[in-house]
Amino acid sequence: MTVPAWRGALDRLCAVGVSRRDAEFPDELYDRVDDLIDAYGAEDIAGIVAEAVVAERATAEQAIVFLNVAAWSGTDNGASMGHTLDEWVRRADDSLRLGIALHHERHPLPTRAEMVVKLTEIARGFPEHRAICERHMARRPAD
Repeated sequence: MTVPAWRGALDRLCAVGVSRRDAEFPDELYDRVDDLIDAYGAEDIAGIVAEAVVAERATAEQAIVFLNVAAWSGTDNGASMGHTLDEWVRRADDSLRLGIALHHERHPLPTRAEMVVKLTEIARGFPEHRAICERHMARRPAD
C-alpha cells in the first residue's frame, strides 16, 4: 500500500508545537502549512487536519491554528476551506469538527441570520460550544 505524499507533510506539520495563545508563531509553521497544501494538491485541508486530531497526531488546538494559517496561505483566502467549515457547522454532528469550525478566524455561515439560527441550536445541543457561539452572535454585524 502506497502512502500519499501529503501524509509526510501532515506529519511534519503536526510536529510543530503551537497554541492559539502564542504571541508569535514560528516560521516553520507557515512553511509546513504551505508544504501540506502543495502535497495535498488542494487548499481545503480541513478534513485531513481534523482526521489527524482524531488519530491523536495533533491536538484540536493545533488544528485550529493550522487552519487559520492555511486560510491565509492559499490563493483563495480560505474560501474553499470555508465551505467545508460551514458544512461542519450546518451538520453539527461532530463536536470535534464543530469546535474547529467555530474557532476559525471567520464568522461561520454566509449570513448573520443563518448563523444565529444555527448557533442558537448548537449552543443548546453542545454546551461545550455555547460560549463561542454566543461570542460569534454578539460580534457579527447585521448583513
